Amino acid sequence: MSAKKKATSPNAIQQAELILHLYELRRETVMREARSYIGGAFMPASASEFVEIVSAGGKHTAFVLQVYGYWDMVAAFVEHGALDATLVYNTCQEMYFQYAKIQPYLLAFRKQMNLPEWLISVERLIEGSKAGRKRLATMQKNLAAISDARLSQTRKPRT
Repeated sequence: MSAKKKATSPNAIQQAELILHLYELRRETVMREARSYIGGAFMPASASEFVEIVSAGGKHTAFVLQVYGYWDMVAAFVEHGALDATLVYNTCQEMYFQYAKIQPYLLAFRKQMNLPEWLISVERLIEGSKAGRKRLATMQKNLAAISDARLSQTRKPRT
């Protein structure tokens, strides 16, 4: 990520205010519930399953669209210069974790849903830097461990 910048510049202060506002939006009741689902139970195992969840309608569909739409907006702010990529990298680790859940299925999802640009800003931000790709790989390893732990818990005999 880039070198440290002086935090007293008007632009740095505006970016800090925007990050704080984005954090407040993440605390909104419905968004918190949506983030809880995406960060927890939402674990598509294939592009088809991902498409099925998004196509089903209802609360889980809304949660997926709300959370990923939020992160795509944040990434677009970076892409258009409203936020610094390093600032987002340092303050929005959740975006990387949630992207890691769908990244293996993203291309097939876009094709099946006829949404070729869906989540394009997040993809560019995360996969467009060495640090982003490294964090993505770490998140995917963490997700594999979580998935393995869940699988082993479901296989344990009940006594």
